[in-house]
Amino acid sequence: MAKLYGVGVGPGDKELLTIKAVRIIENADVIVVPTAVANGKSIAYDTAKDFINEDTYVFFKHFPMGGAEQEEKIFEAFRCILKYLKEDKNVVFLTIGDPFIYSTYIYLLNYIKECGYDIETIPGITSFCACASVSNEHLVIGDEPLKILPASRLDSINDEKFLVIMKVYKNESNVINFLEKRGYEYTYIKRAGRKGQTILKKKEDIMNSCDYMSLIIARKKGD
Repeated sequence: MAKLYGVGVGPGDKELLTIKAVRIIENADVIVVPTAVANGKSIAYDTAKDFINEDTYVFFKHFPMGGAEQEEKIFEAFRCILKYLKEDKNVVFLTIGDPFIYSTYIYLLNYIKECGYDIETIPGITSFCACASVSNEHLVIGDEPLKILPASRLDSINDEKFLVIMKVYKNESNVINFLEKRGYEYTYIKRAGRKGQTILKKKEDIMNSCDYMSLIIARKKGD
């Protein structure tokens, strides 16, 4: 029986692809590439393209962020994937970072599972682990918890010592003001491991360097 593979390609540096991810990409019959913008570029594709065989069919699918249109596009992608699975073709769904961290792939799984097809998910290096590495900022230590959240959920922070704040684009000012008020020191990282990689620690510098592919690592001062 054909199988759907969810393959995490990491933060965008092809050298950070796992050996298993490369093997599965090389042997795929069909590769699905999600894009956040219609006819937009894909970091996941750019990361994996050197390992895609010429006879592999690749198609790009637009997945808008949120709203009724998102669900419609997800179901549309499911029907396309199902068509190829029924033809006994193995399908790879590429995701930037890890497939189970804020990924469209998650929404597809229930549809595929209901049809009885096998699914295998290949983990990828997460953006926050890549950002920690390039900035030499530790994420957590000892037995302390690490809180990972999107910038839209600052209200869920309960004085944790260690934070990773994702999806900070267009929310930079709110996030930094919040962190400074609560006594956190912070590091802003964009495009980790890719051209344009930038690491910043001052608010004014961050506000002049905003980028979609960015996040903030924060910790309570003195920790």
